[in-house]
Amino acid sequence: MPPLSFAAIDVETANSARGSICAIGVTVVRDGQRLTTHSWLCRPPVAVDFFSPHNVRIHGISHAMVMDQPVFAQRWPEVVQVVGDLPLVAHNASFDSGAVREACRHSGIAAPEWEFSCSLEMSRRHLDLDSYRLPSVSDELGIELLAHHNAAADARAAADIVLALAARTGAGTLEELETTGEIRQTRTRRPMREPREPRKSRFAREELVAPEVAGTDASHPLYGQTVVFTGDLASMTRQQAWDAIAACGATPAKNVTRRTTGLVIGHGFTGDDPLAFSTTKARRAAELRDRGQAIEVLDEQRLLAYLEPARASVR
Repeated sequence: MPPLSFAAIDVETANSARGSICAIGVTVVRDGQRLTTHSWLCRPPVAVDFFSPHNVRIHGISHAMVMDQPVFAQRWPEVVQVVGDLPLVAHNASFDSGAVREACRHSGIAAPEWEFSCSLEMSRRHLDLDSYRLPSVSDELGIELLAHHNAAADARAAADIVLALAARTGAGTLEELETTGEIRQTRTRRPMREPREPRKSRFAREELVAPEVAGTDASHPLYGQTVVFTGDLASMTRQQAWDAIAACGATPAKNVTRRTTGLVIGHGFTGDDPLAFSTTKARRAAELRDRGQAIEVLDEQRLLAYLEPARASVR
């Protein structure tokens, strides 16, 4: 089976109208190798040619930056030429494909008959994360996202995500990445994959709220740490755990990244070997530790030992 060949695309819009494309990025992958990344600015189609402050804050592109650029209809043939006959990939492809279709409609030009694959949906099938946004998936796979909402950087990251997922799963086609694995909307919809029967938590899942990091005792073992949790705790909810470590000066985080310094494993886990616990966060922590990153692994009992008596102040 030949290695993957495709083009990853990302567009940025000037306002809430999907057709108001003001920036386009395309990364070309041939035979499993990322080759080139292209970037264009353009004026949105006349019907939607205004820049909302919200969108400008997100991507940093203003009317002044594109006023001397070609309008979308004039820029678009360059994009089509770069893509050629390659299949398309985008992260959250429904947005990018819809934006292209609407921009072409507003411009009075024919939209290309492209079929989009979605690296976000691929990630949902093959990863177990709290969030499948581009920065979260990039962090999980060790991919450098240079500047989120820069069209070229986002296209490059989407391409690297597909290549990383293909390498991890052994998939040889985009279709295989899209149809194998288990689709999941959030990590909590999927049962934990444990080597033994997991204990049921007494607590329901909740929408987590990032607490204020209030601890000031620099001698506390959690002070200054960035801590991630995986698996349910028997003694407290995830929110209570977040609040408790923040009271000790630690920053709670949802996903294991290069900033992580601690991983707390629940579900009755004991020990300090993350590979003994079968979740994506545990595997990622093991990978980063193998690369030299210092990540302390705590089971629930060791966490409780760290938290007493600080935990009493957040009950």
